[in-house]
Amino acid sequence: MGRRLFGSAPRVRGTHAGGRSVTNRSVRAVVPAGLVALVLALPAAAAEWSPSADWLAQARCVHLQEGSWSANTGNGYFGGMQFAAKTWRRVGGKRDTSFGHSGDPAYPFRATASEQLYRAWVLWRRDGGSWRSWGAVGEACS
Repeated sequence: MGRRLFGSAPRVRGTHAGGRSVTNRSVRAVVPAGLVALVLALPAAAAEWSPSADWLAQARCVHLQEGSWSANTGNGYFGGMQFAAKTWRRVGGKRDTSFGHSGDPAYPFRATASEQLYRAWVLWRRDGGSWRSWGAVGEACS
């Protein structure tokens, strides 16, 4: 069974305000809409962005093992894909105030999830279509 981008849909059975039944099928219908929203929210410079469903599933796997999208834990890596500041800038990301305040919760990483996914895709492509920059996590998710 393939991996889902936004996690397993919870078992949901019930009725919402309109009186209609809510099932897993209706919950899963939200997932493609969320994916479309992420892709549409990308910056104009990312016009060539065209990840496959497999890539998105692998990116989801990496993200779930790395941290929140605003992560600044003091380990030298930032965001939901745990970019080193130097790597983030090398793939075109803008300098973030969190880089100068590693581990300070007052300075969360501010790049959007869609921007982080785009930069991860750029790095993945530069790495020859591999997740090697994410080490063991990338290997486990490939």
